[in-house]
Amino acid sequence: NAAGCTTVHDPLEVTVNDVNGGTISADQTVCTGDDPVAFTSIADATGDGAITYQWKDSPDNVTFTDIAGATLATYDPGIPVATTYFKRIATSTLSGVACTDESNVVSVIINQVAGGTVSGDQTICNGDNPAAFSSTVDGSGDGLITYQWQSSTDNVTFADIPAATQVTYDAGVLTQTMYYKRITTSTLNGTPCTAESNVITVTVNDVAGGTIAADQTICNGDDPAAFTSTADGSGDGAITYQWQSSTDNVTFTDIGGATLTTYDAGALTQTVYYKRITISTLNGTSCPAGSNVVTVTVNDVAGG
Repeated sequence: NAAGCTTVHDPLEVTVNDVNGGTISADQTVCTGDDPVAFTSIADATGDGAITYQWKDSPDNVTFTDIAGATLATYDPGIPVATTYFKRIATSTLSGVACTDESNVVSVIINQVAGGTVSGDQTICNGDNPAAFSSTVDGSGDGLITYQWQSSTDNVTFADIPAATQVTYDAGVLTQTMYYKRITTSTLNGTPCTAESNVITVTVNDVAGGTIAADQTICNGDDPAAFTSTADGSGDGAITYQWQSSTDNVTFTDIGGATLTTYDAGALTQTVYYKRITISTLNGTSCPAGSNVVTVTVNDVAGG
């Protein structure tokens, strides 16, 4: 000043509000519809002021938005519908000044898998081999794909078929109706996730030939008694009949018009063998079964 005096001011104090966001755990891979484990706090945030938290999520690890109500040191994300990224924002408030810092980012990766489709339903005769099952649409997923075929006798309880691990499957000979499906497994980051295909039904059209009666001996030119049905033929489908005859009990041929459960052979001049074929037709597949064979023996005599 004009008098040559010096004015001394008190020094200013600048407080730095230091904040560290801490670390959270952990990256996870889950199957579609699964609930990931809640995120833990490996190291809580620190700061010179009062610490508060806000969790954020992002579908692309670029744009993050606040998660409503997620203000604790830990967070349970619930069941995500897609791969999602998470981080925790720590705020240290000191003397009315709020300072923030972020944690690391953790991800929940959804290992999506689709079972694909297989074909096709079949009807076969007892003891036949159905056509191999084809893959209409292969199974798919975000990880490594493997397959396991399963079978069931009741379409309820399915069991793995040993060594049936290809995209297609050949069931082999069947004697009863069976159900089949293919399990697709997608393994990503050590997490296996499965999905099922549709179920294939192989219907076995079972048929029984029944029994007929009876063996007879007649004189040359006589008419044997009509053959009766001791037990009618049976099957899973619509039943029809066809009678056959043979002169050597080896080669049999159809008898025209002989399509009833019983048959009257008419007059005979030689020994003849007869059997009845039962045909069961189910889903367009016809399966035959023969009855027992009856013999009409012609007692031939010459007067001399």
